[in-house]
Amino acid sequence: MLDYAEKHWEEKVSLRGDFRATLFSAPERFTMSRGRDRHLKVASASFPAIGTSLIDVASSGHEIELADDNFLTIMLPTHGVTRVRMDRKEQIIEENSALGLGPSERWTQVDRLEHRDFRANLAKIDLQHARQTMMIRAFMDDPVVPIASEALAGFRGLMRYLFADLSSPAPTLVQKPASDLFAALVAEHLRHLLATGRSAPMADRAQAELVRQAVDYMAAFLTEPMTMPSIAEAVGVSTRRLQDAFRLITGQTPWQQLTALRLEKARARLLAGAGASVTTIALECGFSHLGRFSQAYRARFHELPSMTLSRAREGQSTLRPPSGSCPRSSDSPT
Repeated sequence: MLDYAEKHWEEKVSLRGDFRATLFSAPERFTMSRGRDRHLKVASASFPAIGTSLIDVASSGHEIELADDNFLTIMLPTHGVTRVRMDRKEQIIEENSALGLGPSERWTQVDRLEHRDFRANLAKIDLQHARQTMMIRAFMDDPVVPIASEALAGFRGLMRYLFADLSSPAPTLVQKPASDLFAALVAEHLRHLLATGRSAPMADRAQAELVRQAVDYMAAFLTEPMTMPSIAEAVGVSTRRLQDAFRLITGQTPWQQLTALRLEKARARLLAGAGASVTTIALECGFSHLGRFSQAYRARFHELPSMTLSRAREGQSTLRPPSGSCPRSSDSPT
C-alpha cells in the first residue's frame, strides 16, 4: 500500500502560520531563509512494505539541523544549491547530482537559483528494514554513502513519474495492485543505486582503525581530564561517528572503553604495592569520583581497591628479609 500526503506553507497566506508543520520529521532546528514570498511545499509517498519514503520538496530557501540515527537519506536536487555540513566538512550538491547520507548529525542549507525555487527529490530508507531485506549490506564507516551514478537517471525518472501520477486528478498508484508493484520497483532501483561494490569487511576495517586511533589517544592521555567530544576531535570525527564505530567494533561506548583502560592502570598501580594510597592512585589514573571508582573497580575485579593494595603490601612484606639478616648468596658454601 502507498500512503500519500502533501503539505504547503505560504507566508502570504499564513503570516502567523508555523512552517515547521509542513515537515514530515522533527529536526532540531528549521528556519526559512530571509526574503520575500517565502514558501515551502513537501509531498511524501510512503511505502511501509519496503520501509521507504519518497519525498518531493519545493522551497524558497531554508536551513535545517537534525540528528538522523535511523535512516539512510538520498538527496537528489533538481534545481538550486544544496550545502550539507557534517564532521566539520561541507558538501555542495549540484543540480542533477546526488548525495547519500547515513546516520549523522548534519546541517543543510538550500537556496534558490536564478529566482527559481529550490527543488529536490529525497529517498528516506529505514535502516533496520533495509538490513533485514539486504537492501544495504552494512553500515558505512563514513556518513557519506556511495551512490552508483549509472543508476541515477533511472531512479530520477521513477520519481518524476511517481509525483506526476500522485498530483494528477485521478492517480493510479494509490490503489492495489499498482502500489505494491511500484513499491517492488522502487526497492529494486534502490538496490542498484546502492550497489557500489564496497564490501562490509572494508567498512569494518576502517571502523576498526578509527577505534584503534581513539584507544591509542586514550591510553596516551589516560590521566588527563577527557570528554567524548575531545576524543572525537583528536581523531578527526564527530562524537556520533566515534560512538557508532565503538559500538560496531567493541560493543561498548567510548566511555566504557576509557573507564576499562583506567581501571587496568589503577589495578597495576595497586598490585605494585608502592607507597601511594588508593585515593592518590585513583586520582592519578583519571578518576575524579572515588565512590564511583570503588564501585567500578569491584564490579570488574570482584574486590575493593583497598583489598588489592593490602594484599600486594602483605605479599611484599613476606618477601622482605628480617631486619639485620643477610640474604644467602646462591654460590655460598653449604
